[in-house]
Amino acid sequence: MDNIELREKRKQMFAQMEQQLKETHPKEEDSIFYYHSSEDRVVLSHALFWTMTQIQFFKSRLRKMKFFLLLRQYQEEMLDAFLQDDDYFSELLHYCNILYEMLPTILMAPHLRTEMDARKLAAISVVAAGYGGDMPDDLCDELLDDMDFVGNKVKCRKIEMMMPRLNKMVEEEMKAMGNV
Repeated sequence: MDNIELREKRKQMFAQMEQQLKETHPKEEDSIFYYHSSEDRVVLSHALFWTMTQIQFFKSRLRKMKFFLLLRQYQEEMLDAFLQDDDYFSELLHYCNILYEMLPTILMAPHLRTEMDARKLAAISVVAAGYGGDMPDDLCDELLDDMDFVGNKVKCRKIEMMMPRLNKMVEEEMKAMGNV
């Protein structure tokens, strides 16, 4: 399958997922990223989630779930496209947003609802989206400017250095959710 066929197949698949989302969440303001002030904030939220879940070690079957792997794969592709000013960036960001919006529904599935890692992933997604959308502008710019390639892979060193603080925020979110 060549790139054009792959992109068309993706477009169709994501159009179906987006339609499902609109049926279950018809209000635009229900979107996780609705109140983000800019596209950069949305990109940063994805970078936070991607980095936090890369470093986190999930012991359960969750780390091998297709949906989780797909979300992380698309986030990495999108971050790569963002750094290279690729024309495909906007489409990839849209796909990442759709997958991220579906994450709460996936995590509420009966077979996952009781898994601690699923609850931790839910808390990570809340922290990544919330903090990415609300952090000070200079920190947002600093973190976005820090993203780069190391060995042809996207790297977010300053986000990695923030992990102790981000982990505390995740712990607090889990307490607020009643998961600890």
